[in-house]
Amino acid sequence: PSALSTSVEHKSNGQDDVADTLDVIGRVASMIDERTEQVMCEECAEIAMRVLDREISDQERERQILEQVGRTAELIAPLTQSPNSARTKWEDEAAELEREIARRSDEERALSETLEMLDAQLNELCTKIAHESKSMKEEAARKAELSRAENDERIVVERMAGAQWALDDKYARLAAQLTQLQRTNVYNDVFNIGVRPGGIASINGFRLGGRAHVEWAEINTAWGQTLLLLHTVARKLSYEFIGFRLIPMGAFSRIERIDETGATTVLELFGSGDLYLSRLFPTHRRFDAAMVAFVECLDQIVQFIVSAGGHRLRVPYAIEQDRVGGVSIRPQFGQDDVWTKACRNTLMDARWALAFASSYEP
Repeated sequence: PSALSTSVEHKSNGQDDVADTLDVIGRVASMIDERTEQVMCEECAEIAMRVLDREISDQERERQILEQVGRTAELIAPLTQSPNSARTKWEDEAAELEREIARRSDEERALSETLEMLDAQLNELCTKIAHESKSMKEEAARKAELSRAENDERIVVERMAGAQWALDDKYARLAAQLTQLQRTNVYNDVFNIGVRPGGIASINGFRLGGRAHVEWAEINTAWGQTLLLLHTVARKLSYEFIGFRLIPMGAFSRIERIDETGATTVLELFGSGDLYLSRLFPTHRRFDAAMVAFVECLDQIVQFIVSAGGHRLRVPYAIEQDRVGGVSIRPQFGQDDVWTKACRNTLMDARWALAFASSYEP
C-alpha cells in the first residue's frame, strides 16, 4: 500500500507538472502568436524552438515514468493485499490509471496539436524571416547602388565644376584680350601719321610736302595714303560725299567731281615735274583742283563729325574753302614751306577725323 500510495502521489505530482508544463507551453504559444505580427529575428526563433523541444522532451519522460509506475503497481498489488481487497483496490487503481492514461492521451493529443500549430507558426515565421532577410538584402543592394550612383554623380559634378572653372578662366582671358583689342586703335596701326624734322608731315613713312627735299613719287604715294584714310573714315561713318567720289589708287589716286547734271570730271591727285611751272599747263592744274577737292571732302567729314558730336568737338585746323588753318592748299611760287604747312594741317585734320571714326558707333 505504501508503494501504491507513493505511486499515486507521484502520479498526482506528475499531473501538476503536466499542468504547469501546459501552462508554460500556452504562454509560449501566446507569446509566439503575439510576435507573429512582428518580424522575429533568427536568434529569437531558435530560442523559442529550444524551449519547445525541452518542454516536449520533459513531457515525454514524464509519460514514460507514469507508464512504468503503472506497470510496477500492477505487479506488486497482488503481493501486498488480500485477494479480495487487493482485487478491489487493484481494480480501483487500474480504473484510476486508465483514467489517468486517458487524460494523458488527451493531453498528448493537445500537445501534439499545439506542437503542430507551433510548427506551422514557426514555418510561417521562418518564411517571414526569410522574406524579410531577402527584403533587407535587396534594400541594402539598392542603397549600395544609390550610393554608387551618388558617388558617380558627385564625380561628374566635380568634373563639370572643373570644366566650368576652366571655361570661366578661358572666358576671363579671352574677355581681357577682347578688351585689350577693343582699346587698341587698329586705324593707328594702318595709318601711322606723324611729323618729321623740318615740319614735314608723313603717313606710313611717306612724306607729304617738302618738295625741295622729297621726290614726287613719295609725295604722290603720301597723297594716295591720305585719300585712302579719308575714304576709310567715310565708310566707317557711313557717309556719302556730296558731289565727289574718292578713288584711292596709291600713287595714282583720283577724285571724281560730279556736277548737278551727273557729269563727272576726273581730278588727278598726283603731280610730276616742277610744281610751279606745271601750273601753266591745264593738265597739271588738275592736281591743284584735286587737292582743293580733297580739302572740300575733308570739310564735309569734319562738319558731319561736329554735328554727330553735338558741336562739342573742334577740328585742330579750321577749314575755309581751300585754306586749312589759314594756309591755302594751292602751291604758291617760292613758298614751298607754306604749301608744306598746308599739307601738314590737312593731314592732322584727317588724323583727327580718323580718331573719331575709330570709336564711332551709329
